[in-house]
Amino acid sequence: MFAYTPSSESGGAGLAIMLLLVVFGAIVFMVYKVKGGRARAFDSSLNRKRGKRLDQILAGREGDRLSDWQRRVIADNIGLYDWVPEELRGPWEERILVFLESFPFTDMEDGPVTEDKRLLVAAEACLLIVRRRMSDYRHLQRIHLWKDKITGMENALGTATQYEVNLSWSYLKKSIGKARDGHNLTLHEFAHLIDFADDGIAQSIPVSPSSSDVKEWEAMVEEEHKRLMKVYGSGKNYSIRAYGGYESIKGDKPELFSCGTSAFFERSARLKRECPKVYQALKEFYGVDPATWRQQKTD
Repeated sequence: MFAYTPSSESGGAGLAIMLLLVVFGAIVFMVYKVKGGRARAFDSSLNRKRGKRLDQILAGREGDRLSDWQRRVIADNIGLYDWVPEELRGPWEERILVFLESFPFTDMEDGPVTEDKRLLVAAEACLLIVRRRMSDYRHLQRIHLWKDKITGMENALGTATQYEVNLSWSYLKKSIGKARDGHNLTLHEFAHLIDFADDGIAQSIPVSPSSSDVKEWEAMVEEEHKRLMKVYGSGKNYSIRAYGGYESIKGDKPELFSCGTSAFFERSARLKRECPKVYQALKEFYGVDPATWRQQKTD
């Protein structure tokens, strides 16, 4: 399990917090993996049929669109909405509809999750896969939306495993309208889910272990992680937030992909300028080019 927590973005304070997160995250990870007395082995073939079914449902939804009410809720609340090009709106809406009918939300402390809350989570989660398949989320079993604190993880704003996502609504509703800070909670946690999908490990290498791109991703992640730590160690600001430097006890770098994903969609032009290798890798992986979105709107 990996948790999204507030962190300092500068100098020694940021590094100190990251070191504490390393210890805390390692403990949480170990407890989660051995809960019940034994570790849970990951089977890459698990849910393969479910993935195919999700893609079939998506194919059957071709041409379907959100209602005027649904579109208005998204437009009024999601800061990225106005920047998404027109040619992506249809595929985005089709995926949102499949998401809403395929993935359950557990009740909140004060009652069931309302339709507008479900819609907003679905919309941001589906922006990640607007040019990808629904089967990226084939392992997802449930989404927990919490009114404020996540029980058992009170310091976390969100958490993700390959099977479920937890989100703090109080934080999500404050940040969902921002489209430039690179701190998008939903994008962050669902990026973890995608990272987990092929091998059960969140190590910022979202491609299959058998992919020809694995070595390229490994080299890029290692290089960018060192750069990220160096930048924040010097007290400077950066397009990828400092939390992306967090490491697990096994030496994986799970937060680089998730924090990089948030920056890719919300700080696209800056990320492209500062981290061209990261931007290009994410552009090829997600199949979109957000650095051009704002330009298209202003031309």
